[in-house]
This record gives sequence, structure tokens and C-alpha cells, in this order.
Amino acid sequence: MPPQRSPLGPISGNRLLGAHLSPYARGVIAGKASAGAKPSEIAAELKLEYSTVYRTIQLDLARHEGASLHRTPRKKSYTEADERILLRHVRLNPKDTYAMIKIVCGLACSKSTLRKILKEHGITNWRAKRRPFLTEKNAVARLKWCLERQHWLAEDWALVVWSDECSVERGRGQRDEWVFRTPGQKWHRQMIQTYDTKKNMKVMVWASFWDTGRSSLYIMDRDFESKKHGYSAESYLEVLDAQVAPIFEELARNGDNYDFMQDNASIHTAKKVKEWFEAHRVTLLKDWPPYSPDLNPIEHVWWHLKKLVVEMFPDVAVDKSESEHARQRLESCLQAAWDCLPDKLFTSLYLTMKHRIDAVIAAKGWHTKY
Repeated sequence: MPPQRSPLGPISGNRLLGAHLSPYARGVIAGKASAGAKPSEIAAELKLEYSTVYRTIQLDLARHEGASLHRTPRKKSYTEADERILLRHVRLNPKDTYAMIKIVCGLACSKSTLRKILKEHGITNWRAKRRPFLTEKNAVARLKWCLERQHWLAEDWALVVWSDECSVERGRGQRDEWVFRTPGQKWHRQMIQTYDTKKNMKVMVWASFWDTGRSSLYIMDRDFESKKHGYSAESYLEVLDAQVAPIFEELARNGDNYDFMQDNASIHTAKKVKEWFEAHRVTLLKDWPPYSPDLNPIEHVWWHLKKLVVEMFPDVAVDKSESEHARQRLESCLQAAWDCLPDKLFTSLYLTMKHRIDAVIAAKGWHTKY
């Protein structure tokens, strides 16, 4: 890499604005050569490369008034038939690598040439988006559910209490860092954003929201009497008693008839949980389709929550302690960040349901951008 000039320093007189000499400059070189000057002398006087001056003199008679000569185009390393084979293959096999494409299509051109050909046709290599695995049956169920609610209005979606759980790992939610650097500084230590490869403390939280309000952020407790000491139907019943029952009692007093949305997690579909909803006369949003986080607007809230915790409590994000005090500190910070999320975030989210429904229908039940 050539040495960089100092900031705002003088630009070398050898630097040309274009890739070619101007007709005037070529005329000057030809004139001096005709007067008997040697190429080395002309190069020194005009501060040009010797090879540039020498070649200009050699080609002077072939040029018309010093104009640049048309270059013979470089012979392509592929044919039009190769190009058609390439395009057909990548459209049928979008997840193949460049190496696989070269072998299967029998192409001899380089990877950069393949990239150039595809780019000319509007095709570039992207990192595939990650989404839950869907079967044909799942897609049919998602499409059916959305078609049945295709004509729901914002007022209909407003009468749903959206809920979900989320596992929050301490330190997650940091923003991507941007740096000012040169290409050569790409791997300098101060230009790198690092992350910890070790697993950090995790907390399982639950929350819900509706058109005019939201629940508190509830920290779920593990069920140590369960087989794997994880979160069970008993853990979820604590949430229902502490949060959902008071919410629906308040909504009922106001004369509002809301449905409760929950996904198909096993702790939600347990018999004792179903009996709880029947006993408390809380109606569920019917037939929630499997593997459909893109249809649950509260999923979008979790990213905002994790990001806000890091911004509000940077000391917690870098803490590595596993003590009970550190866990309590993380839990209280999560609850404080939840309370600080703006109300307009929740209002805007349930209003996206029309777009989410339309996206699933357009995808025939398969994955969407949400």
C-alpha cells in the first residue's frame, strides 16, 4: 500500500485527474520529441513516468490529434451459453456456493467473474434470513388463520391482549459499533467490536400489552419440582394469577370484551392451564397457528427492551458476577427498562396486524419479513 499523504497536505504534482493524458499533453510530448529531446528528459521535465512518455511517443503517429486509441476489448472467459446455464442454475439452486456452481455448471471463470455476471442480472449473494422451521401443514394452518381474519379492522385487533415470554441474556442488546478507518485498518484492535463467547446469566420474563395499556414485566420462576428444573405449567400459572387475572378483571369492569393471545408452547396448553382460563372466564384468541412469532407483535418489543437495558444500565451489561445480588440487579433493571418503553411503541405494534396478515397471505403461509 503506498504511503498516505498527511491530512490536508499538498497533493503531488505527479497525480493526474484522469487515467489518460490529455491530447494537449500528448502534443507537448510529441513536440519535445520532434525537437530532439530524449524520453527520459521529457519525463523529468513534465514529472511523468518514463514508460508513459515512451509509449506516447511510439503511438503518436497512430493517434488522431492526440486522442486516445480505442482498446481491443478483453476476451471473455465465458460464453453466452455459459451465462444462461449460470443464471438457470442459481435460480433453481439459490443456496449453492460459488465453488459448487463452477463444478456443476462446468465453468472455468473466476469467482469475481461469476459475481459480476450475476450482479448484471440483479442477483447478489445474501446471508439467508433465519426463521422457524415450517412444514407444509404449518404453512396451511397459518394461511387458514390469516384468511379467516383478513378483513379484521384495527378495532378488532385492539381487543386482543398480546402476551409472550422471552429469555433475556445479560449483555445482549448492544448496538453495532461503527468506526472511521481506512481499509488497511480493518483488523486493528481498536477497530474491532468484541463479544463474550461464554454464556451469561439469563432471566425468563413475561409481559403483555393491549390497545390502551400493558402489564408489568413479570420475572418467571423455575419449577424445581419439574423433571428438568425448568419453566413448567406451574410457573405459567403463577403468571396468570399475578398478572392476567387482575388485567381481565379490570377490563371486565370497564365493560370491554378482550381475547387473550398466547402461543402453543407446552406450558400454555397444559390441562391445568386450560382449566384456569375456563374458571376465570378468560377467552383465548382461537386456533393460534404454530410457529408464528411473526404474527405476534409483542415479539418486536423484546429487542427494544434488551437494547434499552444496555443503554440505561451499562454496568449491568458488562457484569460477569453470578451472585444472587447480580441476578436481582438484572431483574430490577429489566423491570425499570420495561416501564420506560414509550407507549407509542405498543400502539404502533398492534396496528401492524393488518400488514402481518397480508404478508402471510402473500407468502401462502410461509415465512414473512416480520
